[in-house]
Amino acid sequence: MRFLFFFALLAVQAGALAQDIPSFKFGKVSAAALSVKSYPVDSNAAAVLLADVGSSAIKGNNKGWFSLEYKLLRRIHILKSSAFDKATVEIKLYTNGEDEEELDDLKAVTYNLEDGKVTETKLNVKSSVFKERIDKNTVIKRFTLPNVKEGSIIEYEFKLTSDFLFNIQPWNFQGDIPRLWSQYTVTIPQFMNYMLIPQGNLTYYSSDRKDKMESYFVEVRRELGPGAFVTDRFNISCGVSDFRWVMKDVPAFKEEAFTSAALNYVARHEFQLAGYLAPLNEEKIMTTWADMTTRLLKREDFGEQLNKTAAWWPADLEKLLKGTGGETDIARKIFSYVRDNYTCTSHSQLFVEESLKKTAGKKNGGVAEINLLLTALCRYAGLQAEPVILSSRGHAFVSERYPVATRFNYVICRIYADGKEILLDASYPHLGFGKLPYECYNGMARVVNEAATEISLRPDMLTESSQTSVFLGYTPGGKWTGQVNKRYGYFASEKARQTVRKEGMDGLTGELKRIYGNDFTVDSLLADSLAFLESPITLQYRLRFQNEEAAVIYFNPVLGERYKQNPFKSDNRRYPVEMPYKTNEFYSLTMEVPPGYVVEEMPRPVSLKLNVQGDAVFDYRISQSNGYINLQYKLDIRKAVFSPVEYDLLRVFFGNMVAKLDEQIVLKKK
Repeated sequence: MRFLFFFALLAVQAGALAQDIPSFKFGKVSAAALSVKSYPVDSNAAAVLLADVGSSAIKGNNKGWFSLEYKLLRRIHILKSSAFDKATVEIKLYTNGEDEEELDDLKAVTYNLEDGKVTETKLNVKSSVFKERIDKNTVIKRFTLPNVKEGSIIEYEFKLTSDFLFNIQPWNFQGDIPRLWSQYTVTIPQFMNYMLIPQGNLTYYSSDRKDKMESYFVEVRRELGPGAFVTDRFNISCGVSDFRWVMKDVPAFKEEAFTSAALNYVARHEFQLAGYLAPLNEEKIMTTWADMTTRLLKREDFGEQLNKTAAWWPADLEKLLKGTGGETDIARKIFSYVRDNYTCTSHSQLFVEESLKKTAGKKNGGVAEINLLLTALCRYAGLQAEPVILSSRGHAFVSERYPVATRFNYVICRIYADGKEILLDASYPHLGFGKLPYECYNGMARVVNEAATEISLRPDMLTESSQTSVFLGYTPGGKWTGQVNKRYGYFASEKARQTVRKEGMDGLTGELKRIYGNDFTVDSLLADSLAFLESPITLQYRLRFQNEEAAVIYFNPVLGERYKQNPFKSDNRRYPVEMPYKTNEFYSLTMEVPPGYVVEEMPRPVSLKLNVQGDAVFDYRISQSNGYINLQYKLDIRKAVFSPVEYDLLRVFFGNMVAKLDEQIVLKKK
């Protein structure tokens, strides 16, 4: 047998042997099961998935080909009201606009224990299942199980039949609640070639494969004449392999601060159709990156849209481009035109939902439509422009080994202007020319050209730099008045511009008041570079607050935004810490010691280094002289991604830094 699938399996077997496999049947819920109040896997869990049992198999159909049959049985114990949302179930169905995956044999029941007896409340499948179209390829069927209480066990099962052989269902062994038993079986005939893409670092309880011979019956209906049909039946006997993976007592995946996407690290199996083998006509489906991008260029909902620009070229853009200088000037004007005149309705989209002609007329669309439109306009204006596909932060990483189109969910534009490569994203109204949102820096991207050129977009390529300086004076009666100059980082500047656009300068003043707290007054706000979208903004404002003229004054010299708690709370971490960018933060304060007071106590200077390499440094310097206290601190995080091995160092580093930033100056009346 020739299975690319098998070779991938060998890499993840981890020496697992067959174990005793329990049998789960729908409706077999006992009073003893309902009486359980907590589980050893997590005694504080709001819900526990008791059984998650799924299977996928290839079946012959009556359409002259094959179908995928997916079955699922799921049983969940709801222990606390905070987990009632688990009773709402969404089942995704793939559609190509003409055909749609079929959901059948749906059953759902809520079990409760009342007076020592098990009661059942069944879902009315005919009236309580609702259908919603999400996009052109996704339909959701949704239902909520009835009569759910604390202590209920909910159970549902269904069958999903799909004619889309590429859409073999993925399987998550891990999720946001613990799983006592997670089992997935996949049955593959020798004429189908699938690639298994595993991830996660949890160990199988059981992993096995059984080979057998099986027959597949395929029916083809032929028309003999008007109103006369005949059905031909074909029988294919071949080797078949049953793969089964089981994980037991799987802890919940707890997402912490600085995680790009939980989907990158949960224990999970994904599948990709690689091709067909004998006795079918042999065909490679998953081949190379260049093959994938070449196919994208030929798709009507992607590359073909770039060839029809003349039909919708905006007349007002023609006027805008008159008198332009070089290529960069042309690119700037086209980029600004699209950014300022079109509204992005979705920042997760790979293929266009509507033609670019319709997008141009509606003045809105998803990120693929907006940036493919930008690419088409740049090309039509004579620039070298190409689309680039990537996976945004929060979606999933793109595998560098496997050309899997479903891993991509975002489109940007690459141009060459005056000999320079420039990456553009016109989907955000406050993003400058040549800037990308930090969500785009999530690893590898691919230019959609015949070479499938690779572009690296790593968070380590970004640095968010900010500077704050405060001068604080004191007047009798406990009144403090300060002058603040703050230069935001680029991404903080983009957020501030959004606030000003929606709420005006009052909105920005209000945001500063929320940062400082109710005891502070912010006024006389001035903002520099608001209109220059390629530059960070600088704010100047007056800060006022009042303390009582007490015998002892406690005062934290770090005003405004700062780390107030350690973002790393867990004792350990199995997956990397992924910050969106490197950080360079500088803060300085000069404050007057109030007349009649002396400094009783002051924080000590400290210098913290994460490790010998200095991948993160915190330097805190404070002194007093001539009636003034001077403080300067600098936080320099010199890389964005830290391995799990470095987690303990990072946790201690942030803990010590937060403690230092929380220290106060003690002023005592003479």
